[in-house]
Amino acid sequence: MEINQLKAFDYVVRLGSFSKAARYLDVSQPTVSLRVKELEKSIGGSLFERVGKRMELTELGEGFLPYARQALDVLVIGAERAQSIKKGTRGQITIGTLPTFTTGLFSSTLSRMYDSYPEIDLFIHTGHNQQIIEMLYDGFIKMGLITYPFFNSDLKLLHLIKERLLLVAHKDHPISKVEERSYTVKEVFENSKPYILTDWSEGSKHWQKTHLSYGMETVELPPATALDFVRRGKGVALLTQSLVQDLIDSGTIVKLEPSHFQEINRSVALVSLECETSLPPSAKRFLEMIRTSALME
Repeated sequence: MEINQLKAFDYVVRLGSFSKAARYLDVSQPTVSLRVKELEKSIGGSLFERVGKRMELTELGEGFLPYARQALDVLVIGAERAQSIKKGTRGQITIGTLPTFTTGLFSSTLSRMYDSYPEIDLFIHTGHNQQIIEMLYDGFIKMGLITYPFFNSDLKLLHLIKERLLLVAHKDHPISKVEERSYTVKEVFENSKPYILTDWSEGSKHWQKTHLSYGMETVELPPATALDFVRRGKGVALLTQSLVQDLIDSGTIVKLEPSHFQEINRSVALVSLECETSLPPSAKRFLEMIRTSALME
């Protein structure tokens, strides 16, 4: 049973004759007759009988018609869906991201994706670098956001994101009361009580450790816990701007600006096992969106 046979059957019913159906389908009348005859072989009996000049359905044809039309409707819907997937307006994307990269640029990109392409389903999974890489190898995700640089030669770099790191403290912390740029980075570390060491990258961790000295009050915490400490008025931490911007805007915490403090960033790489040209259309839409979102930040 073929789609052309079902179409021929449907249009003979709608138009009442084989010749009209042939003209509508832009084929010869014998072709329509052959398609209906092949369909009747599959069904096991005659679908039409001639009544005057019109072709009328037999009882068998009446029983088969709603299912034939349902099948045609499903095929049309399927073809439309396939075209939408091909255009990148429908589909699904599975993405892995770091627990510390779920706000800011990432969340704004997801929001814009949802608004622009509501028929693309987004599935987000979080994990640390190695977990995300394993999810890529297992086929569990299509793209991953991991710390840069990475050293897996078979991963393809699709986009590189730089996130600014800020030294922050609670508004009531003593160091927050000191006039901007009237203190040094060394004084920040010495007066943090404690200084909260966070691991964003090898580079940022090395920078922090070069300012730590023996006997200094320090504690090493995950970024989310470090933020909670700072929010409660305990210590100073180096945190991403996206993680703390709302609290800075509300006045809960303060960005510290010691003298001669050079900007520090952490880099996040969007990677895949496939190069950009081989990505599914929906994944290309996400890539386009995160690039444009980065320009808007």
